[in-house]
Amino acid sequence: MANINSQKKRIRQDSKRNVRNKSLKSELKTTLKSIENGDVSSEAKNQALKSLDIAFSKGVISKNYRDRNKSRISSL
Repeated sequence: MANINSQKKRIRQDSKRNVRNKSLKSELKTTLKSIENGDVSSEAKNQALKSLDIAFSKGVISKNYRDRNKSRISSL
């Protein structure tokens, strides 16, 4: 266990981020799977694009991953 206060704080912050990142990544995978399985309605596309942007802004995914998937979705 950490002895230094800054280490304790870092551990608390990391656990909060881990929960948030896991949630965002799970939501992102779900929306991308729905597009992949044939749901190409404009509402589903908009939701997928929005979740890609949110995940990128939070640092969960990289810029190239976001851009590649946005391109694939837009071409449908």
